[in-house]
Amino acid sequence: MIRYRLFEVWRFLAALLIMFYHFAHAAPAESLWVKDALESLRPLLDLFFIISGYLIFVRYGAEVRDLPSYLRYLARRLVRLYPLHLATLSYFVAVGLAVSFGLSRTGGNAELYRWDMLIPNLLLIQAWGFDGPLSFNFVSWSLSGEWFAYLALPVVILAHRRAGVAGLAVLLLLSYAALEAMILSGLMPVKSWVFADSWGAYRVFADFVLGALISVLVARCPWRIGQRWPAWAVLFASCALMAVDVNIYLSITVLALAVFLAGLAETTDLERFSYPAFLRPAAVVSFGIYLWHPVTENLFITFLWNKFTHAPSSALFFAYAGLVMVATVFLAIASFRFFETPVAHALSNALALRRGPAQTAPASG
Repeated sequence: MIRYRLFEVWRFLAALLIMFYHFAHAAPAESLWVKDALESLRPLLDLFFIISGYLIFVRYGAEVRDLPSYLRYLARRLVRLYPLHLATLSYFVAVGLAVSFGLSRTGGNAELYRWDMLIPNLLLIQAWGFDGPLSFNFVSWSLSGEWFAYLALPVVILAHRRAGVAGLAVLLLLSYAALEAMILSGLMPVKSWVFADSWGAYRVFADFVLGALISVLVARCPWRIGQRWPAWAVLFASCALMAVDVNIYLSITVLALAVFLAGLAETTDLERFSYPAFLRPAAVVSFGIYLWHPVTENLFITFLWNKFTHAPSSALFFAYAGLVMVATVFLAIASFRFFETPVAHALSNALALRRGPAQTAPASG
């Protein structure tokens, strides 16, 4: 199986940027411009979903052919992703209980602990169209969106099997058209689908279809490009477009081109690593960094920094936030090695889901 190393490092860097963006919300007033500047890079989150659609379609597009194979595929995804979701959700449930019973006055945003949203969070449906603010581990809305896309994979497969590239292209256009229709009708209460989170499942699905389409185009492309720099150059170009706030579809198109070039390079030159060796343990745990960082933010910034330090120095805050980011990366590495992987293997063995060599990391971002 091809190991898409460019995708690994891209998701790792995107996870770091997202973590830094969230931490920057607690910066001193004079440095809140950092958070505002990073806001323009919000479409980078779609990179996770595009890559996820690419990898899932490569791995399961031909395998899922009937109900038993579909259920096996869902079970494999669930045993990889749900244990970490449950662990991080449990942390916020514990904090919410402590706040509710008066054991703690520092739990962060009180809107996080919406007990009416606990069941949707447990079922991973919190991003399927619930109004109101995000709850508990707020970033898990994207995992809920991924789960929606995983469930809808047969729709993507059917479009491809019936009409090939054209079928996926039509499904892609319909998906983005549906997003625009929900915005225009007021059904999705945001100004643009790029801000969708509690309604983010439909945004994720559209990006997921785009990733599947790119994977098919890469497989059919007669050209071979072994160099990685064109993919990097186009990725940086897409970030530049986001920074100047161009039309979201132009940014997404350039982002898709970067993924296409990366896929082409990885399938041409299978052996070359795309990043330094010392980054390899961290590059494969972007999913863990993404889900764990609200926990470390809550513990080390919302609680420890805001309650005991809260120094007005921006230099001190960002130095401290940098240390928390490093600690989060090491936490994600430890979680992957000593918690997520053993639990996934145990569940896979119990459910007879194992096949061939285990993946080095979840396909999701």
